[in-house]
Amino acid sequence: MGQRFAGRRVLLTGGASGIGQATAERFASEGATVAIGDVDVAGAQAMADRLGGHAFAYDARDPAAALKLVGDAQAAMGGIDILLNIAGIMTWGRIEETDLGAWQRTLDINLSGPFYLTQAAFAPLSAAKGCIVNVASASGLHPVYGTSAYGISKAGVIALTKSTSLEWARHGIRVNAIAPGGVNTPMHEKTTAAGGIDPAIFTEAAGRNMPKLTDRDACTPAEIAAAIAYLASDEARYATGTVLILDGGQLTG
Repeated sequence: MGQRFAGRRVLLTGGASGIGQATAERFASEGATVAIGDVDVAGAQAMADRLGGHAFAYDARDPAAALKLVGDAQAAMGGIDILLNIAGIMTWGRIEETDLGAWQRTLDINLSGPFYLTQAAFAPLSAAKGCIVNVASASGLHPVYGTSAYGISKAGVIALTKSTSLEWARHGIRVNAIAPGGVNTPMHEKTTAAGGIDPAIFTEAAGRNMPKLTDRDACTPAEIAAAIAYLASDEARYATGTVLILDGGQLTG
């Protein structure tokens, strides 16, 4: 694999597992220095140790934690070139049955968290003429039945991406997002079970609603990481305000 990110300093959230872990591995393999912020401090530290990077405690719900994470990452790496807002949670439930606590927690982590961290990272990203990639979701572009809070939060991430790209272009900062469909991650498996959803039924429904590209009905974290790396690379230097959809054709169904 090439060294597209040699000398680049990457701050990412949610790097202890799933898409975040695969993304940390991808950037490190291409020469980046990686700092991971995660509520799972032990998992983040294990990843950082393996990749020769840095790990910090981070609660996406706390704006003070965003400021501290940016400060810690700057101190450890000497600056930030790339910010990757990956941390998030999945929630199930129709609007009329969604618990208000779950609603607020979903918005706090999935939408407010990226906003806080984006705002906190303005100075180092401006100095570096850097870029941001946010992880949204295909359900933020088209609703998926029974995932209202999650879909609404990810629609907000898409709006955040476009607004930030417009306002920060004059500072030389690119801002893009990726919108995955189904992804095989520990979070997906855990929340599907917690929501009382049979994974086999979910897979069958996904397959019926998508063109049959392969014998798989979900994307892998490594495939999402590759797309994130593209958007953060110089190969995408003319892309900003873009939402790259990787959903296997879900939105065409």
